[in-house]
Amino acid sequence: MKRTLSDRLLQSLARSRTTSQEIWDQQLRGFGVRASKLGTVSFFAMRRPRGSSKSVRIKIGDFPTMPLSDARQRARALLMEMQDGIDPRIRKAEEMRIAAADKANTFAAVAERYISRHLKTKRAAREIERLIRRELLPRWGARPIASITRTELIALVDEIVDRGCPEMARLVFTYARRLFGWAISHGNLEHSPADHVPVKDLCGARKVRQRVLDDCEVQLLWRATEGPEASYYGPFARLALLLGTRRSELGRSPWREINFAAGLWTIPPGRMKMELAHVVPLPPAAVEILRSLPQGNGYVIGGAPIHFARAKAQLDIRMTALNGGKPIPPWRWHDLRRTFRTGLSRVGIAPHIAELAVGHTPQGMRKVYDRYQFLGEKRHAFNAWAAHVVRIVGPPEGVVVPLRTGT
Repeated sequence: MKRTLSDRLLQSLARSRTTSQEIWDQQLRGFGVRASKLGTVSFFAMRRPRGSSKSVRIKIGDFPTMPLSDARQRARALLMEMQDGIDPRIRKAEEMRIAAADKANTFAAVAERYISRHLKTKRAAREIERLIRRELLPRWGARPIASITRTELIALVDEIVDRGCPEMARLVFTYARRLFGWAISHGNLEHSPADHVPVKDLCGARKVRQRVLDDCEVQLLWRATEGPEASYYGPFARLALLLGTRRSELGRSPWREINFAAGLWTIPPGRMKMELAHVVPLPPAAVEILRSLPQGNGYVIGGAPIHFARAKAQLDIRMTALNGGKPIPPWRWHDLRRTFRTGLSRVGIAPHIAELAVGHTPQGMRKVYDRYQFLGEKRHAFNAWAAHVVRIVGPPEGVVVPLRTGT
């Protein structure tokens, strides 16, 4: 049936009937409307695309949600496409495929895959993920990753340097470069915007930290970590000083890594920077601290991941108060590791044993041919340093021990 479609006609079709009904528009060939038994009125366009042997029927929309004028305009565009030999269904499928590909290649989508597939096995996964989400995703998340230019990456690094954080800028650039490199290896990117950009030119030469706590500061730290008010940061700070581990290695350590019977703490490869297991012989002072902590299935320190910045801030307040209100020169958690390594030399530990004690791998051919673990020698090193710390923080009664500056 052919009739001139009008709003009045369409309204009359919107009722229940015994059979469905189709009406073709007299004004536009190939455009029509179908009224179902339930009274649903739907627009459609139908034509055989040029070069095809079959007609194509496409639903346009429902009345009255779509007005007649809009439906007729949409039908005219579809019919012209089919007249030109284009199947609108194939075109739409291709558009959806391209849109899905574009969505999958946004910086946010690639970054999420990088975090879930690559970072999850890395020792510093939490810190890197936090940096990506704070510095990179808000800036480029919705952008196609291939659209991010070298100029934009340099501008980001320059902004962070201008905030007075050159080392943070260096980290942002480093992890952005790794993410872009991963995207290239997984087919999401052809060229990295970080290529041929020397980070030294952006952030300056990297400053090598040399901070070592002297004996007076060690004694002050030990005093500041005693008592119930120091229960959050105290055990962590003391163990970090005694064992010389990285903050994440200690702060994220579960109880299953501690073997009291053997007096050992074994850090598995996945939590070590060098991806090799590190066995730490526990000196008596460290065992005493560990046994004082509530044991369970969670983390050694506090049962949950420790908040390093909050713990350090609380410790600094306590140390400043005990120091007559005068803060000591700025220091970081990692400086305790340097204090430990320097202390091993002070107590006469051979350099190659001291390096093993901090988890550094042997250099050159030694790492290939010398498979001896030096566990006994390492235990002597840890015990010697712990005994030295005990002498500093708690000299025998009646004995005066001069506090010397560490070198």
